[in-house]
Amino acid sequence: MLKFKKFIAPENIFLIVCLLWGILFTFINPPFQGFDEVEHFYRVYAFSDGTINFKKITSHTDGIFTFKKPQTFSAQIIPVSIVRLAVESKALNPYIDENKVKHPHQKIKFSTIKQQAQYKLDKNFKTIVVHMIPSYTIMSYLPHTIVLTLMKQINANPIFMIFILRLCSLFLYTGLIYLSIKTTPVKKYLFTFLSLTPLAIYLGSVISTDHLVIGLSFLLTAYTLKLKYDKNIKQIRLKEIAIFFGLVFLLCVCKFTYLPMVFLFFLLPKEKFLSIKYRNLSFAVIFITCFLWITAFLSYNIYIFKGMFSYYFKNTSQAMMSIFIHPTAYLTSMIKTIFTNISEYVQRAFSDFGFSDTQVHAGVIYSFITLIILNTLFIDKQEKPFDLKEKSMFMFIILTVFWLTLTANYIIFVLSPNGLIEGFKGRYLIPVLPLFFMLFDNKKLKPLTINLPVICSIYAFFFLLIFTLTLINRYYI
Repeated sequence: MLKFKKFIAPENIFLIVCLLWGILFTFINPPFQGFDEVEHFYRVYAFSDGTINFKKITSHTDGIFTFKKPQTFSAQIIPVSIVRLAVESKALNPYIDENKVKHPHQKIKFSTIKQQAQYKLDKNFKTIVVHMIPSYTIMSYLPHTIVLTLMKQINANPIFMIFILRLCSLFLYTGLIYLSIKTTPVKKYLFTFLSLTPLAIYLGSVISTDHLVIGLSFLLTAYTLKLKYDKNIKQIRLKEIAIFFGLVFLLCVCKFTYLPMVFLFFLLPKEKFLSIKYRNLSFAVIFITCFLWITAFLSYNIYIFKGMFSYYFKNTSQAMMSIFIHPTAYLTSMIKTIFTNISEYVQRAFSDFGFSDTQVHAGVIYSFITLIILNTLFIDKQEKPFDLKEKSMFMFIILTVFWLTLTANYIIFVLSPNGLIEGFKGRYLIPVLPLFFMLFDNKKLKPLTINLPVICSIYAFFFLLIFTLTLINRYYI
């Protein structure tokens, strides 16, 4: 009986379900159909070639459109076979051709993918391809870069590279979340159900940085809860502070808009520190170091992207200044965007794929959200619930992350014709979802007699099944 209980522990349930469905998503999702997967793959390939930055090309054409004046584009030198595969995969999503005609998405056959698997790498037959360069350091792609470098040594074909790099993402995501669930002494079911949502596993099985951002944020939250609730940790010393700092710093390296999660530090009990002065000094060092890194990183990116052409991007420096010069226009766009898109953001935090043009029915999504809330209210509770001050901190972190991410998109992307901020995706909310659902933690409601964790597990399986069938219908039927 003891062995069975250990086997059905939340972390083991996650491990089995995530690997089974993650491997399924890895192989039924056609090549380069993850969010910005082409751009991320090109970035990894460039790092594997030893290119830390990117190439520039000045031309009258970007390969699709022709311009009256020559423009400077960001570019990479990539094997022709990979570019060919990327171009063929493009037809699966809605796109605008060289005649500015919009084409709907197409389907693909398994036989086509099998045929594409015959493309040889041919490392020496390359071309320069214009594309948007993701602003991430090699730290965000380090495991993928190592794996791709090894695959290039055996001349693996592009399809094989894609699937292996996806598996690399999946194993990294699975490892980080497994460690998170095992680490936290409370809310284990909450972490389990949130990390088993179809979109979370889907993002964990494509070539991107989302799996790393989600995994690190969950682990940071879990480790903070361990420091707070673990009775074996009598005092928070340099070792614990160093681990907390490492998680925050890595998260900021992957995506700077999650810096506000550093304020989880104040969830730690004051009495566990040597002194209040030691506590405050530790936080100051962590925050200032991360802030300086972000400032240096953004300054460097503004510098290297200066003068680069983009269909979607603004002049970053001018856009940042416009917030202070025209604060009313900035606030109007923010408020209008939030009220217009908030329901879409919530839904797409749980189900979103394809060219952000396909998702599961809203009823399925909100039913699952309701079950997680009920589980938090009645079942997954700790001895000492979060107080109002701690919940206020959670809300502050959530809103600040949301505001920073939306502001970053305001600065970077051109506004839509109706004045809405473009670029924000519901998946950006996933890292702070544990904090959101912990707002429902309470001490008044008594546990229900029904087994909500089992009901949530069954519904999670149903959700994954619906998501999978929708994915197959989107691309193959």
